[in-house]
Amino acid sequence: MKIRIGQIFRVEHPSERSQNVAGNDFPSYYELTRGVHTVGADINKGIWAYKEVDEPSAPFRRRPAVLLHSNPLKEDSLDVPWIDVVEPDKGYAIYNGDNRKGVASPLAARGNALLTRLAEFYRDPKLRQYAPPVVLFTQRLIKGNRRGFREFSGYGIPTRYILQSQAASGQDSHFTNLVLELILFSLNEENELFDWQWIDLRRDGTQNIVSTLRAAPAAWKLWVAHGDDVIERCRRRIARNQVISVSEQLYYPPEDKALLTEVVNFFGHNRYAFEGLASLVAQRVLSRNCIRGWVTKRSGDGGIDFVCRLDVGSDFSRSSMVVLGQAKCTRLRTGVNSRDLARVVARLQRGWLGVYVTTGVFSESAQTELHADKYPVVLINGKRLARELRLIMNMENRSLRELLVRERKWYEDNIEPLAPERIIDQTMFGTRLSVASQIEGRS
Repeated sequence: MKIRIGQIFRVEHPSERSQNVAGNDFPSYYELTRGVHTVGADINKGIWAYKEVDEPSAPFRRRPAVLLHSNPLKEDSLDVPWIDVVEPDKGYAIYNGDNRKGVASPLAARGNALLTRLAEFYRDPKLRQYAPPVVLFTQRLIKGNRRGFREFSGYGIPTRYILQSQAASGQDSHFTNLVLELILFSLNEENELFDWQWIDLRRDGTQNIVSTLRAAPAAWKLWVAHGDDVIERCRRRIARNQVISVSEQLYYPPEDKALLTEVVNFFGHNRYAFEGLASLVAQRVLSRNCIRGWVTKRSGDGGIDFVCRLDVGSDFSRSSMVVLGQAKCTRLRTGVNSRDLARVVARLQRGWLGVYVTTGVFSESAQTELHADKYPVVLINGKRLARELRLIMNMENRSLRELLVRERKWYEDNIEPLAPERIIDQTMFGTRLSVASQIEGRS
């Protein structure tokens, strides 16, 4: 079977495989992974590999392939206290291992142990041709079904193995897990089609590695021949229109819609207070080197709601830029237009960055104009806002309401009548107190 990136497969329980169940208009994940052999993938394991087979040309057995399953629909739950990043069009993914409870060594978990045992095949030039391809699938919500469908997200190799501490859900404790950085390979020469026959051949113990390599995608052959020197040539990159449709911006899970609705209702009597929450989300999206400053006074803000600073480099080699932010708390389907964005653009000076945060969406015409003029403005719509809020709630182990109350308080404590460029003053900013707190301190 030849499959494409983004293709959806139905995942049946073993008892349903011979039945006419809902979703039969999608090809079967089990049938795909079984191929011409008798056994398909175990749907209950996030990290799963085919059994080793004999390799006629080597003194060891060959691992045909590793299958990874990422489930964004369970992110931030008690079972999955981490976030995978899957970007097929940019050719990379960040995948968290299976040390969920943190009761043992992070590399002792079944899936993590398997991945680390295979690491030498990707590093050693002599073993590279035997390295198993990593095939990535992502859980998708189809017609309200959260469990029954997976999307093919690409194939590639792990390039970095990281041990990272993560928060244990519902507890004031942490544990360490294995995190993989994956490079997803191109299918340009295959017209964006991945031929599963290659995996079937790798599972055949009568085939040696040379014969299986003939069926591999061109990017895989290039990597086998030249290794890390050609990684960037092998990486999948898709040129996309930077304009995202309104319907795509509104395509998010029902729980995200409920979250955004709660945000809008919370700030319903004081939409200005949303500026505090917007500055927090802007800080997370820009980077850990972004530092929150203050929110501006309501009158005379000139189209600017909050100010941050983005630091690049460190110590003597550091440079800082002013970040001007605009926030709009509105109904989820309300669009930000070109005129709204123009207010931020008009205040930008050379070397400054703009950011616009909304609970709604950005109109296609506004995006087109912004990209055509190449203005340095980062757009954060409701869909991205919801994702960042869920991440914060998970990491800090607090409810949405607790977070909103805290950020409303931050807004009230950080209203300042300061010029944006004052954010660059390191000594002033590092010890800054709000005007109100200074007055209280003197009384």
